[in-house]
Amino acid sequence: LAAPMGFVRDPAVALRHNEADAGRADTVNIRKATPADGPLLVPLVCAFRDFLQRPAPSDGDIAASLVYQLRSPEVDIAIAEEQGAGLGYATLLYRYSLWANGLEATLQDLFVREGLRGTGAGHRLARAALALAAERGCRSIRLDTNEHNRAANAIYTALGFSAVSRVW
Repeated sequence: LAAPMGFVRDPAVALRHNEADAGRADTVNIRKATPADGPLLVPLVCAFRDFLQRPAPSDGDIAASLVYQLRSPEVDIAIAEEQGAGLGYATLLYRYSLWANGLEATLQDLFVREGLRGTGAGHRLARAALALAAERGCRSIRLDTNEHNRAANAIYTALGFSAVSRVW
């Protein structure tokens, strides 16, 4: 696997950087997930695992992890849905950073089902994640992405992020 690239940006600045929302904005609902959304999220996370061609974690481990994450004060998950069907999600992890002198978020996952890619749903999910981080008062946000993930990196670049270093 290639090394992930680190991006850092003030979430409030990134939200102002690009106000465009493309795609099916009228039918796709993006909101903060609750513990009741586990059944919508499990198949999405499993699809992301399969997209990454990883053998693990198992479906059961993903379900158990989501139970924990959906109740954790250190995690927010934004979910995109349409007529009760899960279409994509973004996961944020929070921690206090000495270097940011405050709360910092890491956008760990950004995933959209194959049939919805290219409609702006990923961009909207990323913006929703930035809004959640800004609501928490985060001073910076990092992105955990692979340099070969061109679609996600195009979204991040459009939002004003830039690569600052490789993580070794």
